[in-house]
Amino acid sequence: TPAANAPVVDVYEDFQCPACAAFEEALGSTFTDAAEQGRIRLVYHVKNFLDDNLKNDSSTRAANGAFCASDAGKFQEFHNTIFPNQPATEGDGWTDAQLKTFAEQSGVTGAALTTWQQCYDAGKYVDYVNSVEEASFAAGVKGTPTVWIDGKEVDLSTIASPELLTQAIQNATK
Repeated sequence: TPAANAPVVDVYEDFQCPACAAFEEALGSTFTDAAEQGRIRLVYHVKNFLDDNLKNDSSTRAANGAFCASDAGKFQEFHNTIFPNQPATEGDGWTDAQLKTFAEQSGVTGAALTTWQQCYDAGKYVDYVNSVEEASFAAGVKGTPTVWIDGKEVDLSTIASPELLTQAIQNATK
């Protein structure tokens, strides 16, 4: 449970974004550790604008898959599986079978995997993903990754290491 004074950390990412993958590799565990310790309230906003830029629908399908994994309590695991498994060439995207494999690697198995597949096939969260894109763009988020702490956009260079991020979180709770 987050502390009463724990700042809200909003992270805006697109699963096809190479800069987001690098960002997650460098800082992802610092964010999740802080959230698990109750020092922040971590909120992911999964965007899909790269679908238009890359002329595919992989961001939307991956985000739908992530939220279907969330139904099984495995959002963070799916999130942490997909970024290191980005295609070598930006824009190649993922197949439906690859996304299902990511769900399995995230711990979605058995009946939960059947439910995940039904959720995924139905596109249960596609409208939600589109609404996140629209709302975040309207709020001024034009690219990814973008981080806000307590409603204020953070210059990513000021949190470019786990130590700097930890300091920014500590400063936000003062």
